[in-house]
Amino acid sequence: MKRFMTVVYRLDLSFQIVAGVILAFMMGVTLTDVIMRFLGKPIIGSIELVCFSGAVVIGFAIPYSSWSKAHIYVDFLQDTFPKRVWFILQVFTRSIGILLFLFIGLNFIFYSFNLMKTGEVSAGLKIPYYPITFGLALSCFLESLTLFCDLVKLFKAGDHE
Repeated sequence: MKRFMTVVYRLDLSFQIVAGVILAFMMGVTLTDVIMRFLGKPIIGSIELVCFSGAVVIGFAIPYSSWSKAHIYVDFLQDTFPKRVWFILQVFTRSIGILLFLFIGLNFIFYSFNLMKTGEVSAGLKIPYYPITFGLALSCFLESLTLFCDLVKLFKAGDHE
């Protein structure tokens, strides 16, 4: 199980690095576009690039943020519940999260195949949508694995007694 969790962690970190690189790309495109607009020669399709990149940055950052507990966490409730109730709530929310992200990922897969079939592309640069939706599906499946690892850590910690 330790090896599985290490693999999930490394995948989460890899997705986070990709998200960081794409965020830097977004900043570069935006800065260059602002400068070029000032000079009267805007970058064609810069808005499409930034929008697509934003979707990838947000989607790819979720698994590592979940692993490192960097998301918003309401810990003041933890003190109001007994340990057993808090443990049950943690297991319940992680389980619902796993199912939710599996459902979202599966729907992204279906949507991706539909986009491939129809050949839908962006208006300006003619970039196909389906690679982005496949990437987001992969990120959702990785988030499900991350939440599963979180469940394993909960049970190993033994805070439920």
